[in-house]
Amino acid sequence: MDERQFVAYLKDKFPFHSGLGIGDDASVVRLGKYFQLISTDILIEDIHFRLQDLSLAELAEKSLAVNISDIAAMGGQAQYFYIGLGFPDGLRPEALRAFFSGLSRAAKKWRVDLAGGDYSRSKKMFIAVTIVGQSKKPVLRSGARPGDWIAITGPTGGSALGLKLLLAGEQNSPFIRLHKRPKPQCEKGLLLARYAHAMIDLSDGLLLDLSRLLQASGVGAEIDYEKLPVPPHFRRLCRQKNYAEKELVLAGGEDYQLLFAISPLQESRLRQTGMIYHVIGKTTKQRRLRVLENGQPLKISHFGFDHFLDQSDKKKK
Repeated sequence: MDERQFVAYLKDKFPFHSGLGIGDDASVVRLGKYFQLISTDILIEDIHFRLQDLSLAELAEKSLAVNISDIAAMGGQAQYFYIGLGFPDGLRPEALRAFFSGLSRAAKKWRVDLAGGDYSRSKKMFIAVTIVGQSKKPVLRSGARPGDWIAITGPTGGSALGLKLLLAGEQNSPFIRLHKRPKPQCEKGLLLARYAHAMIDLSDGLLLDLSRLLQASGVGAEIDYEKLPVPPHFRRLCRQKNYAEKELVLAGGEDYQLLFAISPLQESRLRQTGMIYHVIGKTTKQRRLRVLENGQPLKISHFGFDHFLDQSDKKKK
């Protein structure tokens, strides 16, 4: 069973009668003139992070950022959150204060309030955040239509490159900073709610997350690799380190850019707003995902991170 099959099993097992439940970046429930958005994510030591790689303040900020990104992917505004924290006995009390100091700064930066939570001793550290937000018009994964443009808000692969550098013992790189301190695309998400047919944030890899949007919408897509925004310094470093550039860009994960489907007419209107984004392909009636480079199909070894597959080296490579 892979992650897609497990989500399908849960949707069948637990029908949600109050709105939209399992299967999108957040649940959606109508509350008067607005829709309430709720999402939750967990970060587990030695699965999602290593304590030697980042400070506890950075870890607190990242745990909140990845949840806020889910609300941005729905075209919403985050409001408040709850946190569940497992804290190892080996960490001193001042470490706990450092974590919550970092969380406080992050909450102020993104203008969200801590509403409550729970705490327990644990063998390894884990953080579970539940975020609550609202939207006038949520953008789902399921709204893409054949002929839509597919676009992203920024480059992919930088966080995965930063992780590889960290695991190789390096400490000072802009890509390491990208990995440690992701930036949810809050303002762009709010703007895209007015134009996009479908949207998802890129947490597990460009192709894997795109495939989730395509499956939810019942369409396929063709992506042009040469249209992806690959920064020159990213490309140079991949060559210097002998890293697989295309694998990082297409399947790296943890970029937290927004990927969206938009009609050609709405895209022309979005362009007039001045928002920075990159059109990388088009949806198709044929339910398949193809990546082309100079018109020729690319062979892709894997699409991204799947929690149900044995990928212990993929989060740590």
